[in-house]
Order: sequence, then C-alpha cells, then structure tokens
Amino acid sequence: MSQQYGPPPGPPPAPAPGGWGTGPQVQGQQGPPAGQGVGVGGWGPGPGRPSRPPKPNRTPWIIMAGAIVAVLLVAVGVVLMVNGKDDEPTTQSSPEPTGRTMYTPSPTPTPNDSKGPNDVGVEVGWGIWFTPSKGWLPDWDKSRSGKNYILQQFNARGLIDGYYWVRQTELYDAKGFAEHLVDVESNGMEGVRIGKGTACKPANPNIKACYAVTYTGAWVAKNGRKVAMQGFVTAYQDQFDRTTATDAALETRVYARRVNELIYMNNSVIKSF
Repeated sequence: MSQQYGPPPGPPPAPAPGGWGTGPQVQGQQGPPAGQGVGVGGWGPGPGRPSRPPKPNRTPWIIMAGAIVAVLLVAVGVVLMVNGKDDEPTTQSSPEPTGRTMYTPSPTPTPNDSKGPNDVGVEVGWGIWFTPSKGWLPDWDKSRSGKNYILQQFNARGLIDGYYWVRQTELYDAKGFAEHLVDVESNGMEGVRIGKGTACKPANPNIKACYAVTYTGAWVAKNGRKVAMQGFVTAYQDQFDRTTATDAALETRVYARRVNELIYMNNSVIKSF
C-alpha cells in the first residue's frame, strides 16, 4: 500500500497576530511548502536588536585609581623634599662661584708686624718701634728685657738722670701690666706715692686699651744717699691682647725739663701700632 503525500485536511492555520506575516514570497511558491505545517502563532516574534550584556560602570574605579596615584605622588614628593635626594643618580651640579655662597665667614684677623711708615728708631717687638729723644743712650746692661734707654747726667760720665724702658707681655692686660710695673719700680724706693690710674684713649685705632699710672719716691743709693724720683708707666694693649708698656723715671730736679722728651718717645710708640 503506497503512502500518500499531500496537504493535510482542512485549511492551513492563519499566522498569529504580531508575526512577520507570510514572509517573503518566492516566485513560483505560495505559502509554506506542502506537507509542512506552521505551528499556532506563526514563527514567533521577529528578530530584534542583537542582545548585548550591560557594560559595567567604570567611572568610580577610574576616580579611585586617580586618587590613589595622586596620594602616592604627593608621598614621594615629601620623601624627596625631606631626604634631599632620590635613589636615582643625578647629574652633578657645577660648584658655587667664589664669593657668591649664601654665607661667607669673616676671615680671622692676623697680626701684621711688618715695618710700616711710622716704625722709626728702635724695634721693640711685635712690629712696635720707638724713637729715642736726643741725649738718650742705650743701656749698657744687655741682660735687661725689652729696650732700655738712659739719660746720662750732664758732665758726669757714668751717672744718669733717668731711664726710659719699653717692654712687652702677653700675661697682663693694659691695666694689670701698668699696675704691676709700678709696684716693681717702686719696690726699692722710700716714701712711695702712687697716683690714681687713668684709662687713656690714644688716637690709633689699633690700640684696644690704654692705662697710665704715675708715682713718686726716693731712690736709695748704696752709700745711703737718697735721690727724689718721679715717673710713670703707660701700657698699650693691641687687638691681639699683646701689651706694650713704657716705663719712665727721672730725677725730680730734671723731670720738668725733660718731660716733653718722654711724651715724644711715648707718641712714637703709639704711632707704631
């Protein structure tokens, strides 16, 4: 018995509403091929837009990552500012030009003891000189310290009317050295009277301090003869705390006649500083 192939009995079902209709027509063909029925409702809804998964919102993550990077950059900058350098080798900068540093310490002054235009006569030491007045001779006793000059008595060889002594120390300041020398000079005298010490101010700016003391007394000779004396000590201290003192004493009877010579020799010392 042969099988029959033909359309099923009854009319074909109508397409469901909302479908695509009967679809495109092919020439020579009407509707679906014979023997292939269409389910109820047609082919179903037509193809819409391709379905894509929703994109994640990355904006908050980007903002958070930017904030972390900014914090890291600030932290690295602070570390570099504190340490003053990073781990990477840097190009060596050129040295600062001389005289243009931010702080240049003042040079330490040093004494200049070379001979100057006012250094005339006899050199004492530390660049100090003095000029002996006329009639004053070097002391024949070379064992004494400093420079000692004597005023020989007129028409009496071997006898003196006075002395002028320049000596130096670093053990005393001006006041201390002047007072010390007055005590030494008057130690062998009788009836000593020491005047009130006076701080003086010479015009030479290289003299830091000056102090003068006067005294009187009677020098006693070996034969018991007493000679009235009058003298003074003036001490000058330089900027390096070196003290030079002039120590003068004359017989009272000639002091008034020769005092200007003592002043002249003292002034030559002052100019030499």
